[in-house]
Amino acid sequence: MIFSFLLPLVLMILSPPSAPGSTWSCLSECVCGQDGQVNCSGRELHSVPMILDPSVQVLLLDHNHMDFLPPGAFALLPRLLSLELQDNGLQRIHVHAFWGLEVLKSLDLSSNALQALEPGTFRPLRALHTLSLAGNRLMRLEPTWLGPLPLLQNLNLQNNLLSSMGSRVLERLPALRILNLHGNPWVCDCTISSLCRWLQSHAHQVPGAESLLCVSPDRLTLRPMAAITEASFNYCTHLLTPWDLVVIIMIGPFSFLASLVCCFIFGSVVTAFQARRKNRSVRCYPVKRPIPQTLGLGDSSKNPTTNFPTLPSL
Repeated sequence: MIFSFLLPLVLMILSPPSAPGSTWSCLSECVCGQDGQVNCSGRELHSVPMILDPSVQVLLLDHNHMDFLPPGAFALLPRLLSLELQDNGLQRIHVHAFWGLEVLKSLDLSSNALQALEPGTFRPLRALHTLSLAGNRLMRLEPTWLGPLPLLQNLNLQNNLLSSMGSRVLERLPALRILNLHGNPWVCDCTISSLCRWLQSHAHQVPGAESLLCVSPDRLTLRPMAAITEASFNYCTHLLTPWDLVVIIMIGPFSFLASLVCCFIFGSVVTAFQARRKNRSVRCYPVKRPIPQTLGLGDSSKNPTTNFPTLPSL
């Protein structure tokens, strides 16, 4: 994996610089134009061809069989402005696949088989204006998957399997002008409340926004997303977030142990207090015992031990 990432960089260093007016030999699989365009469409390619012409500005790789984009796949094309990769059966894109494309303005990844994107995949594309992910299998969209893309103006997400969208996805696209969302099974629950609010104030940026319908829950089925009011999501404020659940799970055992410790300490204090109080009461109030009186032996009337009954005389 490391070798595949460093290989384009090594080739860039070892390849001779292009002299002014010099031309590069075009690959046999592609058709090269004088305007900086390389057309490799429908050539049964299974990997990105190694193009060593740094002056290429448009690269057409659509309708091939590339199911994976490796790291640094386009590192030798620093002037590339447009890249078309639609209809390739793409299933996975390495997080560093677009490394080096700092001036790329248009990227077409439509009609592929993408189910998820690694966070930071599009991070190098700071100059990107147009991005198409239409016709894939994306089930959700997270903020870290796309942004930040400060110059992105056109985003196409239609015909995916999107049921929700992260609350900060659109916040990280400040220059967005056109957003295509048709052909997705939107579930209008709490996870989509931010998108519904955005549609109410930006409906003019979404072609056919009035026809975007909810597929569930039952109370909102076939209801236009742009018409859903804030009151429909009032119950969401009382739902527990995943972080709340984690805190509750962590606090439960600790609170139980803390209560046991407190009960033990309280019981020990009460026991010690009672023992101390008992000891103090014994010292302050000694038991009084009667002092025996000395009886005179000469007084037989007062000495019960000498008062024997008199026996009758015989």
